[in-house]
Parts: sequence; structure tokens; C-alpha cells
Amino acid sequence: MKREDKQKTEKKQHKGYPKWLFQMFYKPRATLTKVVAEDVSNKSTPLIFITIMVVLAVMIAAPVKTQLLQTGGTLPDNYQYWTESQQEQYQEAQQNKSSPIFMYGFPILTGIAGYLIFSMLMSSILYLALTLAGSRAPRLKIGNLVAWTMVPFGLRELVKFFVVGFSKQLVENPGLSNLVDAEAEGFNAYLRGILGSIDLYWLLFLTLLIIGANLISGLPKRKTILTTIVAVLIMLLLQGIPSFLSALMSGLSTGGVGFYF
Repeated sequence: MKREDKQKTEKKQHKGYPKWLFQMFYKPRATLTKVVAEDVSNKSTPLIFITIMVVLAVMIAAPVKTQLLQTGGTLPDNYQYWTESQQEQYQEAQQNKSSPIFMYGFPILTGIAGYLIFSMLMSSILYLALTLAGSRAPRLKIGNLVAWTMVPFGLRELVKFFVVGFSKQLVENPGLSNLVDAEAEGFNAYLRGILGSIDLYWLLFLTLLIIGANLISGLPKRKTILTTIVAVLIMLLLQGIPSFLSALMSGLSTGGVGFYF
């Protein structure tokens, strides 16, 4: 009987998870208290929510990308000064990019993978930081906490869906990335990647993470806040690496024409 009661309790808990997605925005502390109170993994719900939002955002952006490619809206600077062979090579690369795998497959896979990797790395960094600070918070609960505090990122993708859908324009300068030139190289490209991650949703994520960390760390509030901020800053520094690598690879050239992604 005890086993059956436990299974019934778990089913009731799972049924309540979708409600937590909405409650995260109007009663975050109470919701995060429920999240960290459980001794089982409950992070699948927020990650599935984010996955769905990523798919929707890609689906609405793909036709806009296709139209830009067809109308030449994505031509690089000084295109008119390129040789005919360089222009042909560029156009061929653009045609390849218009295939479904480039328009839907890669963006969906990279988008989902990006958030999953973020969840795993952020959980590990926060767990290590809190442990070094003297906390005994279980790794499982920290993983749950990070996943649920990422719900604002799902909202970011949903907003992107509506913005692109209504404006028919892509979001090319996310966050604070417009503070650095889009053609930046080296450290500036790295800095642009970091700034591109900082927006209202990132600040909301940080706020929720601090609230949740205070609930499970068992450390003084000030120490928990400082440790959590340091962990998030480390994660933010790591987020600039893909932009740096992308700029580095796009800078490689063959016959004067770069690789286009």
C-alpha cells in the first residue's frame, strides 16, 4: 500500500508541474520552494517547455530567412567589388543554406543543445561554487533549480516567435550585442557573444537563481548571493566562446571568400 501511495503522490506532483511554469512569474519564491523540496528529478518539464519554444521560434524564422536569401537581403559589405567567381561561390553557399536542414534542422538542434548544455554546465558550476562555499545542497536539487530558473529563456523564445512573426524581420542583435560591431574580431567578438546573452530574461534568470539558491544552500544570505553571482558570471564568460570561434572561422578565407554559416 505504501508503494501505491507513493506512486499516486508522484503522479499528483507531475500533474502540477505545468502550473509551475506560469507560477514562476507571479509567485517565484513559493514555486521554487516546491521545486527544491522534491527529492526526485523534476527538470524535464521546464526543459521540454524551452524545447517547444525553440522549435516554434525556428519555424517562424525559417520563411523569413528564406525570403532574405532570395531577395539578396543578406549580401555582405563590398559584395559589388568581389570578382565574379567569388560572387558565384557566395551565391552557391547561400543556396545550400536555404535547404530545410539549414533552415530547420540545424537551428532546432543547436538551439535545443545550447540550452541543454547551458543547464548541465550551470548546474555543475553552481554546485561546485556552493560546495566550496560550504553548502551541502544535493546536486540533484541544484540541477532541478537551474532548470526551473531557466523558464524565462523559454519566454524569450516565445517573444522572439511573435516579434519575427509580426515584423517579418530576424532578431540579429540579441541582448546588448549591438554595443559591439557585428563584424568584430578577436576579443571584441568574444565580448559581443557575452553581451548578446545579457537581456531582461537573463536578469530574471539570475534573480530566480539567487532566490532558489538561498532556499537550498544553507549558507548566509549574503554569501549565497555572492557565490551564485560568481557562478553565473563564470557561465557568462563561457557563453562568449561560441561567438569568438564563429568569428575566427568566418575570418578564414579561401580565394578571398570566407566560409558562410
